[in-house]
Amino acid sequence: MRKTLTLLLLTTGLATTTALAQSKTPTKTTTKSTTTSSKATATKPATTTSSTAKPTTRTSSTTARPASKPATQPATPSPATTESSTSSNSTNPVKLEIPGVEPQKAPSFNKGSVAVNLGLGLGIGYGYTNALNFGGSSKSSPALSLSVEKGLVDGIGPGVISVGGLLGYKSYSYEWSSYKTKWTNIYVAARGAYHYNFTANPKFDTYAGLSLAARIENYSTDYDDDALKDSYGGADLEVGIFAGGRYLLTDKVGVFTELGYDMSYMKLGVTAKF
Repeated sequence: MRKTLTLLLLTTGLATTTALAQSKTPTKTTTKSTTTSSKATATKPATTTSSTAKPTTRTSSTTARPASKPATQPATPSPATTESSTSSNSTNPVKLEIPGVEPQKAPSFNKGSVAVNLGLGLGIGYGYTNALNFGGSSKSSPALSLSVEKGLVDGIGPGVISVGGLLGYKSYSYEWSSYKTKWTNIYVAARGAYHYNFTANPKFDTYAGLSLAARIENYSTDYDDDALKDSYGGADLEVGIFAGGRYLLTDKVGVFTELGYDMSYMKLGVTAKF
């Protein structure tokens, strides 16, 4: 019996020892493989990261180099700057200067200004002088005129060019015994003038110009003898020249005078400026 129990115990011990040995061997292998795999996994990303870091250094150095080059190059104007300078030149045209003529000290008539003259003209013209001096009595009414002008063009020299018109009326009469004759003239003119103030007073406006007009004339006679009665009418083209000035008594109303010849040799009257 003892021998039998001893054999059983030995057999059981051997079996237990073998089982323990078999269980320990897989554990170690698994641990080693796990450790090896973990080491491999941990090592490979580190290598990849270091290799990736190298291009970063190159990129930064490459990027830094062009930054210093533009600083040495001259700056070129942008298209917007060029266009703005061109547009500013077009909006501010260069004024034409007249040699020997200084700029106005006190401009009184500008582009856009409007002036109206109502005047009386003195003097006899259109060839009526000889007829009215042939004895008898003669009369000449003052030349009534209404003119309007507006400043339209500046930049041609220091002054302003104005354009306007004039409407006038003048009559002549002659009597000798029972013979009577009368001439009437209606004057319609286009006028242009150049305004330049020669004084330092802004209330003065001095100017000179030309006119082109149609003079509509009517003639009639009255005599005891019906055979001598006559009348006719017609139109003539007239060219005039004048120089004048106005002085404002207030901001808008003043007086004016003109010398030259269109309807008369001299005009005097009132003026208004707007």
